[in-house]
Amino acid sequence: MPQETAPELFGLFRYIHRLTRESRRGMKASLAGCPKCHFMMLEATLAAIESKGQNGVIYVSDLAEALRQPLPAISRGLRQLEQDGLIERITDPHDRRKTLVRATEKGLTASRQCEDALTGYFARVLERIPPQKRQQMFELRGVLLNAITAENAEQENLLKGDNQDGKNL
Repeated sequence: MPQETAPELFGLFRYIHRLTRESRRGMKASLAGCPKCHFMMLEATLAAIESKGQNGVIYVSDLAEALRQPLPAISRGLRQLEQDGLIERITDPHDRRKTLVRATEKGLTASRQCEDALTGYFARVLERIPPQKRQQMFELRGVLLNAITAENAEQENLLKGDNQDGKNL
């Protein structure tokens, strides 16, 4: 990498860090009036039920796989959601060794309230951006992500190639 590119990259890193920090701060404030619902875990569970589940339920093991988290971590998160009345765990009637998860009405309501609060927050943020700049932002929004994704895929392929040749990493 050329030396003159480094300051630009460090500036980009600082920008991404600040963008993340400020967005989280704003999101937290916008959720202050919503029911406490461990929003990220609840949303991840609902998304997994929608994409990988059947009839509004998902196996705990499938949830762990979908979220790419170890089963003990998923169980801890589910325990908290269950204690708050947001989900329920049910023994599979066809295989009593397996446990299913489904959202309760309280969980669905809490999720909708949080989503509405976050949508409102980001709509207000976007209103602060002049229309022409907003259009540019939307046109460019995937450029960095696509570049990072492509580079990561190339790196993974190189690592897989090294592994297949029997080389140590």
